[in-house]
Amino acid sequence: MEKLIKGRDVTDQESSSGKSSFCQFSVTVKKGHPECGDSAFVFSDDKKLIIGIFDGVSGEPGAEEASSDAAEAALDYLKGLDKAGEKEIKEALSRAHLAINISSTTASLLFLRKDGSFIVAAIGDSPIYGLDSKGKLGLEVPLARTVKDNDSILKYFAFRNYITAALGGPAELLEVSIRSGKLKKGEMFIIASDGLSDNLFVKVKEGYVTDSSGIDDLQSLIRKKNVPSAMVKTLMAEIEKRLSTGRIEKKNSSLVPKEDDIAIAVVKLTKV
Repeated sequence: MEKLIKGRDVTDQESSSGKSSFCQFSVTVKKGHPECGDSAFVFSDDKKLIIGIFDGVSGEPGAEEASSDAAEAALDYLKGLDKAGEKEIKEALSRAHLAINISSTTASLLFLRKDGSFIVAAIGDSPIYGLDSKGKLGLEVPLARTVKDNDSILKYFAFRNYITAALGGPAELLEVSIRSGKLKKGEMFIIASDGLSDNLFVKVKEGYVTDSSGIDDLQSLIRKKNVPSAMVKTLMAEIEKRLSTGRIEKKNSSLVPKEDDIAIAVVKLTKV
């Protein structure tokens, strides 16, 4: 099964769901700007699953072209491999970088083999969350942003759009974060653009952000849901609701919704 969703072709929302002999998966891209800067792909066969999320940098002309071209180049390379390590993942990102003619984009990749072994990689601030066998959610790799935990609330929300790494830009912005490991049956990944993470509650205390990951909020939204397509549908619906509601302040948490394109992919290992 292969599905490439190019942002430049998305007029409203595109989705794809499926399953293989060892996993279930679902991916959706929803347009939020006049031109959709988010792109995504999923490829699955009996040996592997590959997912990519690309978020063209907002505010730059051609963001939709950058994410579309980068996604296509990475997919074309990775789908021909039976396994991938750090060398292969970096090669995929290099090809994606070279395919960009205008603007820049973030990139998050997952290469999952049928035995549960995986490698994830990210350039930019498109988050990769992992859900373990105990139901605990965590960020797999750090977000490449100019703001971070312990920054003031004012600074965080004012500058959260600024990233320190991206494809298509100068060489010094090509820093990639990589992690590998092995999933157990029932464990999951949620890979998304910041259209998800920037619409989650962050933890705050005395005027400062203490946890910007949105993990606790996200965990509460997906609780009792274990089917990828249902999780994606729930998250998309909740984000739409939050965008219409606006800013919300709670004790020790804050939400400042952001109109944006949104890409979300969820994969669950069903058999090892």
